Amino acid sequence: MNRLAGHRRTGIVAGAVGIAFGFLLTASGLGDYYTIHNGLLLRDPYMYLMIGSAMATTFLGLVVLRRTRGTWLGGALTLPRNRVQRRHIYGGAVFGVGFGLGATCPGMTVAMVATGGLYGLVVLAGLLLGLWLRGRVEQRAAPATAAPTRRRLADTAARDA
Repeated sequence: MNRLAGHRRTGIVAGAVGIAFGFLLTASGLGDYYTIHNGLLLRDPYMYLMIGSAMATTFLGLVVLRRTRGTWLGGALTLPRNRVQRRHIYGGAVFGVGFGLGATCPGMTVAMVATGGLYGLVVLAGLLLGLWLRGRVEQRAAPATAAPTRRRLADTAARDA
């Protein structure tokens, strides 16, 4: 199979998975602020049941992928085995605080915006601003001679995966 056909197939599968994920996320009610809010206040177990079912589905999917020794796209299944770093703890804490205060995470924010939720648009604007700000901070911290190249970015992504 040539490289272009492989990329096309990957794009089609990614698009189909994205459509299914978005549909199911909004159909499940997880794009609704009050569903998340009530779950975080421990008033309704629905959100936790959905998370549990997602974890079970992931577990079963990984079992199948390990037995077949490959993915639908023909690639080998490789799961990262990295040590936890300080930045992971900080990132998790920031994500948790944002999830608690905003009663939404990035996926749910997009679902809110897609279904006409103004609150989701505000959170999405904050997310994008935060991502932009992080990029600016990272650029200022990097030495001027170390401009990122595709190779360096790929090496970094492989190391962090």
